[in-house]
Amino acid sequence: MSVLIDKPQSPFYEQLLGRVDKQLLHLQDTRGLFLLDKVHETNLKYYMNQVIDKPWNNHFLLSIFVYVEKNSDVKTISNFLDRLNPRFKNLFEVFQINNIIEFDVQTHMYEYLKGTVYREHSNNMRKELLTWYCSNEYAVKKWVKSKLNNKQQIHFKQFLFPTPAYDSRDFTFTKSAKEQAQSTRKSETDAIVPLLPQIRAEGHFRWNQLKRLRQAFLKACEQAKSTNCGLPLEFHYDEPERVGERFYFRLWDKASFVLNHQEQFPASSLKSAYKRTGAYSNENNHYFVEFVKAERLDDDEEAEGLWFMELFEKDVIRMWYQNATDEEIKQKRELLYSWGYGEESLGENPMPFNSRHKGIITSSTFVSRNKDISEGTLFDVEPLYAAVTFGLLAVDIFTTTGARLNELLQISNTKECIRRVKVENKFKFSFYAIPKGRDELEPFYISEQTMKIIQLVAKLLKEHYGTEKIPSVKYRYSRSHLFPNPKPYFFQYYQSAFQNHAIFSCLRFLLHGLNFETQEGEPVVIKTHLLRHAFATEAVQRQGLPIDIVAKILHQRDTGVTEYYSEPTPSQVAQSVSDLHDVISDYVDLDEAVLRSPEELEKELEEYKQQVGVFNNVLGGTCVTAFVCPTKMQCLGCQAKVPQPEKKHELDEVIELSKDMEKRFTVMNLSVEVKKAKAMRKHARNELKEIELIEKYREEQKYEPQIQFDK
Repeated sequence: MSVLIDKPQSPFYEQLLGRVDKQLLHLQDTRGLFLLDKVHETNLKYYMNQVIDKPWNNHFLLSIFVYVEKNSDVKTISNFLDRLNPRFKNLFEVFQINNIIEFDVQTHMYEYLKGTVYREHSNNMRKELLTWYCSNEYAVKKWVKSKLNNKQQIHFKQFLFPTPAYDSRDFTFTKSAKEQAQSTRKSETDAIVPLLPQIRAEGHFRWNQLKRLRQAFLKACEQAKSTNCGLPLEFHYDEPERVGERFYFRLWDKASFVLNHQEQFPASSLKSAYKRTGAYSNENNHYFVEFVKAERLDDDEEAEGLWFMELFEKDVIRMWYQNATDEEIKQKRELLYSWGYGEESLGENPMPFNSRHKGIITSSTFVSRNKDISEGTLFDVEPLYAAVTFGLLAVDIFTTTGARLNELLQISNTKECIRRVKVENKFKFSFYAIPKGRDELEPFYISEQTMKIIQLVAKLLKEHYGTEKIPSVKYRYSRSHLFPNPKPYFFQYYQSAFQNHAIFSCLRFLLHGLNFETQEGEPVVIKTHLLRHAFATEAVQRQGLPIDIVAKILHQRDTGVTEYYSEPTPSQVAQSVSDLHDVISDYVDLDEAVLRSPEELEKELEEYKQQVGVFNNVLGGTCVTAFVCPTKMQCLGCQAKVPQPEKKHELDEVIELSKDMEKRFTVMNLSVEVKKAKAMRKHARNELKEIELIEKYREEQKYEPQIQFDK
């Protein structure tokens, strides 16, 4: 690799010249491209604002170049800067270090890691410093040695961080941080588990709401085209009775927006908009909406409006800190921290609604750039509809199968993936994916409801691409070597398969505003793996499924991991102790709970030849487990069953039956049987509540808003 005389084209070059090492600025890759020109402006802005005047500026810039050369994404480089730069500030301040030569990793960083200084810092902060420092130190040193010539190696040696003579095994915080993380995860699971049915239902309600908005938007577009009326076109519609609000909008296109806000645009834009040429031609034009207001229909209460409006009003969509003032960044950070995003102690800029995927959540450049000009709130409808549709499918699969993220992203519109069998003249469905640590496809059984959502996604993609078939794209997430050939994946958009951030942002957008808190009052953010933990905990602790069976459902080989996933939450422990106090005198002895060996499982399989079995009709729903019946055919409350509104009458009959049983057993003084009858009634009522939610969102799905145009 050589240093050329030509200078980089980056707009940051002149600002950096004279403030960092010149040879460093002129480093190039093997194709002759300046590494500085390959760094994203987000990372360079942070560097200019936070690092440029620090003693470690050259070290960090070299590290950034190495990350860029390794094709690391913007977030990875941001994480490196966010994790190390604040800690270096701390170290240089507390030890009064004036230059990088005085920095002694064996003393200064060691004292910090031991907790001698900054005792208020968490174990996780110390762990992350050591992890990122060691990883970066090794990667940069290896890159310099393998990519640079001898002369360059001698020069850039001064910008290499020293290797510490210790590692994570020398500190207790590694174990403490792990234990703290596990405790936090269990507290968060505790907040989520009781609300899984409501989470699914709210996802459906919100998808229905955006579907209605999209219908109104498309009708307004048709009205504008067919009548050739001038824009903006004002319209409104009423939400169903459950919401009880009326929403008001304006329909714009780019040209009409410019011409109605002439004082905000240059003459060249006005001319192009008037003639509808260039960026305002029919080919480049598009419609978008302005949300004006919401009002209640039947009372004087304050209208809530669309659940996501505050995200646009507070401007925390996408990479929100770009072009923001320090005060604006501070305010938005505090808001996001209050919602549970990011760690305040790290001083990071969390981006929970940045999908990093074209067409998902984020509005067009024109709308984003001119959002502050309008009186109301501007946004594009289609990116939001796409986000909630993908988010709805993700929520459903995570909470009904316990699937991992990479298993979700493997779902494709192929015969090898989506399979169906005919049982009692009805089709039942499953998808096949390769679980973590395996190299063969395994089945994940899904309900008819899940299949309907998959069909919604398929319809969305066909409309998006304007084709009868979903196009094949390359798999882009972890273990991609297992999927070398393009496939028609369901989680894709704009000819690109999803990665993790797209799923994260869709989930957060769909469920934004639902308040989940731990018992300590800390906010809980919905995460994909948290839903997996919640599924396991629900299955084992609330529904009583054996751990080895749940391990099969979760596609885990190590039942010890399943035990950790499904450990009882604090609330469940408290409730169990209370229940135990009530019934302890009713038992002569308690059998020790043990895991069954494969031989015992095989024996049980033989004993239960008349097991419920996958897709069979059961009380109040349909069974979706392919394994030995986990509850010995006690189907009420079983996590392996999907409640169905069509079978609501069966649960009503169970409630009446349980009342009769309770009376009979009370007369017979059989207190344990009385409790079983009460439990039966409780499970039936819980399932009826879930069925009630299903009925409500199914009813709203059929609701057709009456669009009223004001001109």
